[in-house]
Amino acid sequence: MRGRTWRGVEVFKAEEIKKYLLDHGGVKEEVKSANEIWRIRFSDSTFIYYKSGTIYSTPSSSSDPTVLTIWEHINSTIGSIYVLPTKEFLIGLDETGKGEVIGHTVLTGVIFPKKIFNELDLVVGPANTKKRHRFEYWDDLYRRLDSFRSSGLDFITETIPPWIVDRFNLNKIMDIVYQRILSIFFRRTEVSKCRIVLDDYGLGHTLRRFFGFLRKRGAEIIVTHNADGNYLEAKTASLISKRTREEVIKRINENPEYQVDGLTVGFGNAGDVRTVNWLKRWYSSYREWPWFVKKSFKIIREIEGKSKPVKKMTPPIRENLLSKKFISEFNRGKLSIRSLSIVCPHCGEINKAVTFAVYRDKETGKKISGMKCPSCKKMIDDAGITLRYYCGYAVPDSNIIRRGLISKDLESQRFFEDFTIVIPAVVKRECDVRHGKKEFEKLARYASMGRIKLEFAGKAEEIPDKLPSDQRDEMIANTSLKYNAILITADNTMKAYAISKNIFTIFI
Repeated sequence: MRGRTWRGVEVFKAEEIKKYLLDHGGVKEEVKSANEIWRIRFSDSTFIYYKSGTIYSTPSSSSDPTVLTIWEHINSTIGSIYVLPTKEFLIGLDETGKGEVIGHTVLTGVIFPKKIFNELDLVVGPANTKKRHRFEYWDDLYRRLDSFRSSGLDFITETIPPWIVDRFNLNKIMDIVYQRILSIFFRRTEVSKCRIVLDDYGLGHTLRRFFGFLRKRGAEIIVTHNADGNYLEAKTASLISKRTREEVIKRINENPEYQVDGLTVGFGNAGDVRTVNWLKRWYSSYREWPWFVKKSFKIIREIEGKSKPVKKMTPPIRENLLSKKFISEFNRGKLSIRSLSIVCPHCGEINKAVTFAVYRDKETGKKISGMKCPSCKKMIDDAGITLRYYCGYAVPDSNIIRRGLISKDLESQRFFEDFTIVIPAVVKRECDVRHGKKEFEKLARYASMGRIKLEFAGKAEEIPDKLPSDQRDEMIANTSLKYNAILITADNTMKAYAISKNIFTIFI
């Protein structure tokens, strides 16, 4: 059990706490520095009161529950360091990795009922998100937080890959992703019952407009710097973001493919000597930068001998490609795959299904994947990035898995990069063959890198051997509806069934 810190404790409050400790079996010890006023040993933790007004409880290796009882008493005596709940549900939004040269930028939203505020405070309060820690530190916190799911805690993580960071200003992407996370949360609770806290990264007009709408519906909106220092919900989101990012960094460090002369990427930021040494050594080996390096960062430009900073563009996320009904509902806090359609900018056709196509870029000669209008047969530029951030979930049919289409795309074109791929139970069952298993292995590997997220919906073993085709199609369609996910299929019958249910479909 980690230690715990309370700052700004007044002397008279400290004396109350001291008396409580001694009355309940604590043993007074000699102070060990001029900065200490008193120290009391209680169980296997030492409580120290400093002249700065800080009380510190050292870690309890035995996890003695009476130490937790003392912590709860101190909380009740001096109050939580976090702003107390003002609504029935607390939502926190925070990100990490935006300034690191290695790895994704991770965005997280958390929601929990106020009734578990104090319990979460005991877990989250002692954690220090400003210091570097090994992955095991973050993973232990994550596991303890995960145990609160049964009590109402929920969270969603999204990632923005390095090559997106290299090309585009992130704020517009972050605005849309956070709005989508909130829309998902609002499926389980009323807007008016929520306090929403966001760490201010410089949010733009899109999200500010959405927040204005939420305020009118009764939500409390707080956009502030140092949100994770003052609000428990933002601190919780920050911890989950840290763990998600650090898991990828750990896998990169452990992968021999990314080690050079015995060096690994370290913590992944420009202030880490190991990271800087790895970057220099890798570049001197005349190899291309791996996928996880943000090539636009100043340190990379300096290593490459380039002086001019990279000029980044506004991301080509085009609202005008999406149906008016979808955008209208999205701006009112409702995310619905039923209202999603793509409007072809060439012929004006409103499409519930588009065709997946691979073509060569005229300038670079590289293969690019994208969407084609089924009516005029022209490519719809920027549809992929627009759908990624407005929707973000995709359900593949069995024919897509057996073809290995998603892994092949991730190897080169990256259309499905950063999507959450949801595998229905019936698809898992039907793909329990050599090609299907191989594709699942590849997808799992990409998921471990953080390049996609992979979820399995339902239990494959519960699917009967001989399932009528209409029932299996219904199961896949229901999974798409449940997750508000795009359906990907190569089967005309499945496509027709999905469109009859108003599910947006990518047809191969």
